[in-house]
Amino acid sequence: MKLNDLRNAAAKADQELQICERRAKDLQAKAKAGKAALQQARLNQKRARKAAKQAKSLAQAAKEQARDQLRIWEKAQKRLAKALKKLAKAHEAKKPSQTAAVPRKASRPGSARKRQARAPRALEKRPLASQAPPVGPGPGAASPPSPAV
Repeated sequence: MKLNDLRNAAAKADQELQICERRAKDLQAKAKAGKAALQQARLNQKRARKAAKQAKSLAQAAKEQARDQLRIWEKAQKRLAKALKKLAKAHEAKKPSQTAAVPRKASRPGSARKRQARAPRALEKRPLASQAPPVGPGPGAASPPSPAV
């Protein structure tokens, strides 16, 4: 009887060993799957960080380009205002010389005032210095190529 008991105990221990080995394999497979998922998550996070860094640098470059464009536009506006001012002075300087050089017949008393009132309005038709800066390229204009990062 003792031999049968020993055989039964050995068979039972062998079954338990097989069950434990299966459980160990299952746990190893789960651990391997968990490692793979963790590695994939790390790669996704790394890609997301890289994309965020690239977006940040592109946004910085776009801000710098917009700042440069605004500065160029402001300089152009100043030059235009200066040229208009110079043109107005030149126009004013020519007016007295023409009237002093050529004497004219006296016409109706009110007509000279009307002519003087019309002259400054011609210069006021172009108030380009007060226009707003351009926001971006027009609807038909092609956008400038983005800088390679």
